Amino acid sequence: TNRITSWTRAAKMPKVAGVDVPNWCVAGAAVLTPAAIYAYLLRMSRQRRAFFADTPQPKETSAIFGGLATLMEINEPEKAIPKAKQLFKELGLTWGVRLPFPKTEFFFQTCDPTIIAEIQSKKDIFHSRPGDMLFDNTIPLGLLALRSEGPQSQWAFHRRLVAPLFSDKFLLGYSGQIQEKADLLRFILNERIKDTKSSEAECDIQHCLKLATLDVIGSIGFGFNSNALMTYLPEGHPRALSKAEAANELKFLEASMVLFLETQQRTGEPKLLRYLPHRFMRWWRTMRDLNKRIDEVLSSGKQEGSKLNMLKALQDAHEGDRKMSKAELTDEILTLLEAGHETTGYTTSWALYEVARHPEVQEKILAETSAVDLDTLPLTNVQSLLPYTWMVWQEALRLHPTVTIHYRQAEVDTTLGGKYKLPAGSIVTISQLMLAHSEEIWGPDVMNFSPERMEKGYPEMHMPFGFGGRTCIGKRLAYVEGVYLLAFLVKNFKLRVGGEDPVPTPRVTITMHSCEGIHLLMSKR
Repeated sequence: TNRITSWTRAAKMPKVAGVDVPNWCVAGAAVLTPAAIYAYLLRMSRQRRAFFADTPQPKETSAIFGGLATLMEINEPEKAIPKAKQLFKELGLTWGVRLPFPKTEFFFQTCDPTIIAEIQSKKDIFHSRPGDMLFDNTIPLGLLALRSEGPQSQWAFHRRLVAPLFSDKFLLGYSGQIQEKADLLRFILNERIKDTKSSEAECDIQHCLKLATLDVIGSIGFGFNSNALMTYLPEGHPRALSKAEAANELKFLEASMVLFLETQQRTGEPKLLRYLPHRFMRWWRTMRDLNKRIDEVLSSGKQEGSKLNMLKALQDAHEGDRKMSKAELTDEILTLLEAGHETTGYTTSWALYEVARHPEVQEKILAETSAVDLDTLPLTNVQSLLPYTWMVWQEALRLHPTVTIHYRQAEVDTTLGGKYKLPAGSIVTISQLMLAHSEEIWGPDVMNFSPERMEKGYPEMHMPFGFGGRTCIGKRLAYVEGVYLLAFLVKNFKLRVGGEDPVPTPRVTITMHSCEGIHLLMSKR
């Protein structure tokens, strides 16, 4: 005993609040404190699970982390659609997952029309997209990120200034530029057919239209003559671009892809990761190049003739003395880049795939376009002169929704359906995919491609462009551009699906597209 006492005295004891504490106490605390913290977290976690007990939930893999693993699986691009359908089948029209985040405790999903109608009616609670996710992290001053907080808010001001960009005046101004890109697309596809030394060529129409719609947004959005489509010319063609020229043309595409990638990656990850050298330098170079182009347009003179571009128009837009700042202009035009080219290109690609699979639909479009001069057709006349093609594009958008989920965030504690408890900060999502594939809404043939179902318009619970005050402001341009390109390609090319070509596999990042591309056999009419 004397030896132990002398050893204890000889050892220097740590001080806590000026009091000597024996080492064995410190050691015990080191063991017991994590255990106590774990026990506390476990107890709180069970209490919160009991709080959300009325909402069906998948089995949690962790008592503390709740359904985080399930949410991460839903967000995997290749698993997103099958996993979502599986959960809706197992849990019903409404379900959710508990999250381990103090400010965002619950992720709520629904495709129940009654619950959706309630969400729409509670505009004071579900008026904005969730904060600190998706576009907040890349373009925080654009319409996709700004929060809707009344008529005098920054979001409302931006929306009023951006809305005229999609008016008849501007659509007429864009018409010639879109026709110019469509003509270039026709030339390139014809050259690819010639290069095969046969009557038809296999083309990845998804990639092709991604380039075409990028060139369109480069022209009408940024005011420069983007020709990324030229990179799709056959190798060795007399007009094929050099490697340096091709790299220069694809800079805009690469910038768009970096924006999309960073928007997706920055959601839910620690902020430190975005500063990893390879990612930070890629982001820095992208923003440097885009800002350089934006500065060139903003410092140029007035727009000439009908060559309208959105960036210059926004620079001149104002309400009284109030105008957008340089930072606001930049984020709004980048918002139009992110929202305005892939979405239209992907939907038109899916439409062409369905048209290739359904020869009778192709013949009806051909008959409709035979009486229309598409080389001079104003965009404002697309719907009235191409009503059947319009329905085809609508049906493709239903069967293959480009945006599969619409997000809102609960501003205060609330309850939906009289039983689903949602604390403030909860993320509420409406599954556009499940609504679009619902037998209750569309009938037993819901998975069949049938443009005629759109003859009387679509039901209230079909919302491919969002809902309420945050409905996509570029909806009209997306329709007329997509329908025009669909009609133009069917009029100029016969389409069919090759017997050995893979069935497209849907992949969801921010938008839904085909993992392998969409390969069609095309021949000149």
